[in-house]
Amino acid sequence: MIHIVGGGMVGASLACAMAKNGAAVTVFERAEPGPPAATDARVSALNPSSLAWLGSLGIQPPLQSFSDMLVFGPQCDDLRFNGALGALVVNQALQQAALARARALGVRVRIGADVSFNDGLRVDGQAEPSDLVVAADGAHSSIRSQAELDLVRRDLGQNATYLRVAIDPAFSATAAQVFLASGPLACLPVAPDQAVLVWSRDYHAQDLPADPAAIAGLASAAFEHRLGALRALGEATTVALFDGHARRYWRSGLALVGDAAHQIHPLAGQGVNLGLADAQVLAQQWQQKPGDGALSAYARGRFWPNESTRLAMRGLKAVFGLTATPAVVARAWGLSTVAHSEKLRRLSQNFASGRFSGSA
Repeated sequence: MIHIVGGGMVGASLACAMAKNGAAVTVFERAEPGPPAATDARVSALNPSSLAWLGSLGIQPPLQSFSDMLVFGPQCDDLRFNGALGALVVNQALQQAALARARALGVRVRIGADVSFNDGLRVDGQAEPSDLVVAADGAHSSIRSQAELDLVRRDLGQNATYLRVAIDPAFSATAAQVFLASGPLACLPVAPDQAVLVWSRDYHAQDLPADPAAIAGLASAAFEHRLGALRALGEATTVALFDGHARRYWRSGLALVGDAAHQIHPLAGQGVNLGLADAQVLAQQWQQKPGDGALSAYARGRFWPNESTRLAMRGLKAVFGLTATPAVVARAWGLSTVAHSEKLRRLSQNFASGRFSGSA
């Protein structure tokens, strides 16, 4: 029996993969997810590798594909990518679709049980025999802590503000990101006429207005009105940003996946893709040879791809946070070089699309 603690996007998708491979699977989730609200601003960018794997499992959430990506910053040439770049999905919609598919594959989903780990899984105070326990319970994983698998966490010195906005349908296939002195601002299409703003800002930057309409107006100006007028839908939410990485991904009979194992800055939208790649590799290794050998192989296959991506995101944040004149000139030269080199653009696009994510 495989027990997955956490039925979010990664945990529920892993359950589908394990069940499709013939395993008996139970998922524990705190609450049954309801339908996403019309103004829900928590979204993920799925790269082509993630989309292909989800499709192979029969997980089909509503998606908004994008085929154009614009990146620019102060004194820098525009950097554009075109082609099948990926799709945006509302997190709750993906979770719902994955849980529904898991149930259709015979996965047992238990809602609201008291789950803990003490040299084995305990459910509502009783020992629960398991061949494998998977901690997919997020960045603040209680299972990880109880299993004494330490995670090194670092404050990134920024908050991220999320806001759903109405957009001109002419830009429904365009994802855009502008690097500002205070941090990156992204506009991610989630519907033919809607997008989500993700505005990462340094703690010391001037606070954004409380009025969502004012935030949308500032974002329109920050994008130099290239995306037309942005109109706020609903309220903005703000969360602190940090990154972290577990020193180990497993101990006998237990593995960490997704945010329970690693977290990164959201500026390139790679977080959920790394988690889904974790799930894919773990399912494949477990199918080939169940046991601790599979967990060791999973950890070897995923630790360094995840760590290199985390460090790359920290590096991008640091580079675009520099304000000294030499740094600004060097940054502008670097972006301009990529913008004018087809080979470098292709390399960057391959990274973003998941071709170098380390997934099997």
